[in-house]
Amino acid sequence: MLKYVENHKDDYVQEISNEVNIKSLTCQEKELADYFLDRFEKMGADEVFRDGAGNVVAIFKGEGKGPNVLFNGHMDVVPEGTLEAWAPYDPYKAEIDAEGKIHGRGTSDLKGGMAAQVVTCEAFVNQYISKGNKLPGDLIFLGVVQEEPAEMFGMRYFFEKTMKEHDIKADVVYLGEPSSNRLVLGQRGKVELVVTTYGKVAHSSQPWQGVSALESMSPIISAIYAEDGFDCAPDKTGIKCPITITTCDVYPGGTLSVVPDKCIISVDRRYYPGRTLDDLLNEFKAIFAKLEKENPDFKATVEPRYYEETSYTGYVEKVPKAHPAWQTDPENEYVKLSFEALEEIGQPTEEGYWLFGTDGGITCGEYGIPTIGYSGGPESQAHQPQEWVELEEMYKTFAGYIAMLCKLWNIDVNEYFN
Repeated sequence: MLKYVENHKDDYVQEISNEVNIKSLTCQEKELADYFLDRFEKMGADEVFRDGAGNVVAIFKGEGKGPNVLFNGHMDVVPEGTLEAWAPYDPYKAEIDAEGKIHGRGTSDLKGGMAAQVVTCEAFVNQYISKGNKLPGDLIFLGVVQEEPAEMFGMRYFFEKTMKEHDIKADVVYLGEPSSNRLVLGQRGKVELVVTTYGKVAHSSQPWQGVSALESMSPIISAIYAEDGFDCAPDKTGIKCPITITTCDVYPGGTLSVVPDKCIISVDRRYYPGRTLDDLLNEFKAIFAKLEKENPDFKATVEPRYYEETSYTGYVEKVPKAHPAWQTDPENEYVKLSFEALEEIGQPTEEGYWLFGTDGGITCGEYGIPTIGYSGGPESQAHQPQEWVELEEMYKTFAGYIAMLCKLWNIDVNEYFN
């Protein structure tokens, strides 16, 4: 353990507690955003601001001699569920138990990792910048809004608007998502698809006069459950990438004596890196083409589901319900340096891979920026009642972030932090 971290464990506990104690459900992140704005202004960041979507950005400017590093974490958490399931803990009052675990909503997903990023920024201010040094590259902290609904609302805004408006560039991204202190280099993708079949209404006493959209949907449903025509091959975890139906709606519905002329199903589709949205849509289109040949009355469409979302700032945007798959090359220089850095401080780790979605779908999946996930939070605790992280594991994360930045910037970690 780095001496600096040993001497500043209480700072980490205070930081994660401060964040957990602020209830920041999706679209209700303002109070936590205000906290971060004040925190980084007092820390002395060169730029601190809230963008149009409500994301918080803090930048410690470098001198352009090293990579620009982006720390990412989402400010929103999922609802706590029934309080009975949390007893004896309060989901929004961080509490340490006898085993050294700190409980509270978001401790694992992902305020624990985000807290480590915050105190790491502070460590470089205290031990490096305050001594008259300039960081080799920019250190950027980004707290985003509305990640939990699986739409990457805040991250998409940051990349499409904020980075251009403020001339921000990132060479490598660290995500504070739970990884049990593994270095996660990818995730499977997820997209919600809307499949619609169309028909013709008729009185149900004479159904042959109409075309039942539900009947047209039946072979599609059968194909999905049989995985016939769908590539559900395992990803690198050895677990297959599933396809499943989550809802089915028929119109007109209710108890009307009417043959339905519209049927809509929602399809949750998971897929491995290397596949595209067009690949997934074409699977359905191939099935449609076959059914059209068999039945001239068959008509169907497939498209990604979009939602219109509004952030706490009032910004409104229509966004897809999707997390693109991504994979960072294990031979990437920043990846190799990160592994070396952890090894050198006595924290050897392994490569990880996420089954769930993260903002890496934007950073690496869409923009191709090398992205690494890292936090001591266990994935198994995400969204759970009595959610917790082990403080000893999070101290490792704190030290690991310091070591990795030093390695990327060729700073002697022992000179400044040991």
